[in-house]
Amino acid sequence: MPSESVQTHMTSSDDSKLPSSLLARLLAPRNLAVFVFLVLPLSLIFLVLIWWFARQNIAAQELADRKNDLLASGLPIDAESLLDYRRERIDSSRSQEWQRILDEIESDAFQESGEDVPIIGLAYEEEPEEYVYGQPYSNHLIARDYLSEWSGLLQRIHLITEGSRGVWTPMTTYDLFPRIGPTRDVSRLLRLEFDDALRRDDFDHANHCVLALIGNSRALEEEPMAVSQLVSVAILEFALDAIKTALQIDCFDDEQWRAVLEQLEGLEEIEPRYRRFLIGERAWVLPLFQDQTSMEELGGDTIEYQLPGGHSIDALETLAMYDRLELVPTDDLTTFFEEIESLETLVQASFQSRSWLRKLDTQITEVTMPSLVLMNQAFVRSAMHVRLAKTAILARLFQHREGRWPSTIQEIHDAAPGLLSSGDENGNLTIGSLAPMGDRPFGLKVDQDELVLWGFEPDSVTAATPVDPPTEQDFIDADAEYAPMLADSYLQRWLWNLPTDGLAKSD
Repeated sequence: MPSESVQTHMTSSDDSKLPSSLLARLLAPRNLAVFVFLVLPLSLIFLVLIWWFARQNIAAQELADRKNDLLASGLPIDAESLLDYRRERIDSSRSQEWQRILDEIESDAFQESGEDVPIIGLAYEEEPEEYVYGQPYSNHLIARDYLSEWSGLLQRIHLITEGSRGVWTPMTTYDLFPRIGPTRDVSRLLRLEFDDALRRDDFDHANHCVLALIGNSRALEEEPMAVSQLVSVAILEFALDAIKTALQIDCFDDEQWRAVLEQLEGLEEIEPRYRRFLIGERAWVLPLFQDQTSMEELGGDTIEYQLPGGHSIDALETLAMYDRLELVPTDDLTTFFEEIESLETLVQASFQSRSWLRKLDTQITEVTMPSLVLMNQAFVRSAMHVRLAKTAILARLFQHREGRWPSTIQEIHDAAPGLLSSGDENGNLTIGSLAPMGDRPFGLKVDQDELVLWGFEPDSVTAATPVDPPTEQDFIDADAEYAPMLADSYLQRWLWNLPTDGLAKSD
């Protein structure tokens, strides 16, 4: 019995020593080194990987839900759904004929025939002779022969473009935008035709040319792509320039001017263009988060790091940015300009101050973010130019009715409802806003010989209508070297001198 007691005591004593012995072994220099330099780092790496992939999986699920929500609301999320979006919303009734016209414009026969024709030929002399109504024009016969050669094509163009509000053209998933090159050539051809009609005092035909010029721009207006919207804005300048010329000559009657106003209807607003731009850009960029090689194929910047688990967090950042853009109000040009510029400033500042993790999370967003200020200025500039043109048309209509010019911009606004109504089908014509951005209306001065209207370039949040009309000297004072080039472009767009008696020979 004593021996058993002693044995039991010894066993209990040995058991109590096991934990301390195990701890001693673990704390042995060799084992401690293994734990510190192998086990602990691997455990930390394992935990980091769990955290990393968990957040990526959560973001991937949220991204999938957001995409499904966009699709459910009828908005595209990739090339395929963007094509469907276009097909459902853009009129295709004239598409086949429009495609044939664009094919003919792009043909070698058409391109080669216009090489030496003013306005048309890209290889024409650097500064072609500018046609001025009522003055001899040395290229008249060249232009006349060329227009006669393509008269059948021009008739077909007029049938499509007069009254146009968008024409669907086919695209593939590999295209970035629909065909835009021949559309610009159509505007050049119509402008040449407009000038020819003025030289022949065929003012009815000149009016149809103006309607076609506007319609050619509007053929692209429903496209949900930034490039298409910018091209539409650019070729609208052809039409607005022709309108200015016709107003100076005073060669259209009231019904013809109301037809022009009807064709311009809605273009004084930025809302439609801006919304389509957002829809198309978002659909174009979302697939890039799954396949970044597309950016290299498009000639864009590549991202620095490919992340395990994907770039869903990055995609959500882009969607959040578009969510903020959709909240920008578009009913006031000044507010819109300020909001867009402020948003881009905030976004760029956030890119500069990101942590290393945030930099990884938003790589693609940074390199694919559209130039908001560029689009902002293009849309506001176009809307303001249309508003100035509409103001000038209403001023000429006022003069036709009252036998004098309006003395203020407010008088034009007050008279607009009566000027727009002719007692026929144009009775429901609306003019829309005529206000530029800034805190002042367009400028207006009247003397016995002319009415002067002027605007300004919307190049900053503080821009507003100058007190006096702009002059070439303003540009010389600012930059003598480039003054002539800058002044010509600026004054052509923003300074409208309308002679009281007009210049039309029929007067």
